[in-house]
Formats: sequence, structure tokens, C-alpha cells
Amino acid sequence: MKPIKTTDYSTGKQIFFNFRNLLALTATVDYPNASVNDEGKKIIKAGTPLGGTKLYPAHEDQTLIPSATPDAVLMHDVDVTDGPEDATVVVQGDAVLSNMDKDIRNMYTDNIIKALPKINFTE
Repeated sequence: MKPIKTTDYSTGKQIFFNFRNLLALTATVDYPNASVNDEGKKIIKAGTPLGGTKLYPAHEDQTLIPSATPDAVLMHDVDVTDGPEDATVVVQGDAVLSNMDKDIRNMYTDNIIKALPKINFTE
């Protein structure tokens, strides 16, 4: 049984713009190898490229994890300290790399960007 959680309803970083072009879906996400932060939590940060063993969203029943062959981008930070969590992922839209944390922005190599052809990246 998962412990009771508290929720912070403040607005996080906005990494997407032009919401008319945005296609966001729900997904289960996890990162078992995530480092524990100063607060003792495992967080997958907004903007993290995610994928699964099968093409997402064609196979929506799988759990997405950070991936070098992504199908989607995480829209907001997600706490996975207690295991997999539901989250919003983006499969089409316009993302601002400079709004992402530096460690996440550094993940965006040419290969990652090419793997996400429906997401337009700008600085």
C-alpha cells in the first residue's frame, strides 16, 4: 500500500507552447534507477524523453521510462519514489529546450530529436 502523499499545486516549468498543436496523452511512467534527491524523492523531470519496449501510443498499456529511442516527452515533473505513476506525456507539439533543466536539455542529442519528429524543438 502506498503512503498518503501531499500535492503541490504550484505551476511548474512550462516547456511547451502553442497548445493548438499539442497532443498530450496519459501514460504510466517509471524510472527505477533514478537518483534520490535532497528530499529523499525520485523525480523524473519535465522534458525527459520517454519510450517503451513497444511503440507508444500504439501500446498504451506499457510503462514508459527514460529512453534513447523515445516516443514521447514528459510534460511535468513526476515523483516515482513509490513506483510507477500516471503522468502526461506529449507526442506532438512545440517544446522550448531553454525552459528545461540543464541536465534534461543535455539529453537532446540529434538522435533524440530525430526520434521525435512530431515535436518541434526551439531554444
